[in-house]
Amino acid sequence: MGKEQTSVVEISVNNQIYKISCEEGQEEHIQNLAKFINNELEKLVSSVGQIGEARLLLMTCLIIADKLKDESSLSKSLDHDFLLEALQKITHRVETVADKIN
Repeated sequence: MGKEQTSVVEISVNNQIYKISCEEGQEEHIQNLAKFINNELEKLVSSVGQIGEARLLLMTCLIIADKLKDESSLSKSLDHDFLLEALQKITHRVETVADKIN
């Protein structure tokens, strides 16, 4: 088995530079994730201030996890039958408009 090639990417979170190892080709993805994390952290800092790096990172992780859980709950609530029914209604509307045009 071949060993995966790795790369090192520098990211900035809370004005700190971190060197992160990742698979080659994933550098931009890691940088985008770091920007997302940093944006959430900056929002938190603006409301609670600099309360310590570990605490800020933990609180940021909790905020992101909460948002992901909310999105997951939302997607689970949109079950297959609901989506199928909505698609059928849209299709019917499109067909009705197409008939009026012809």
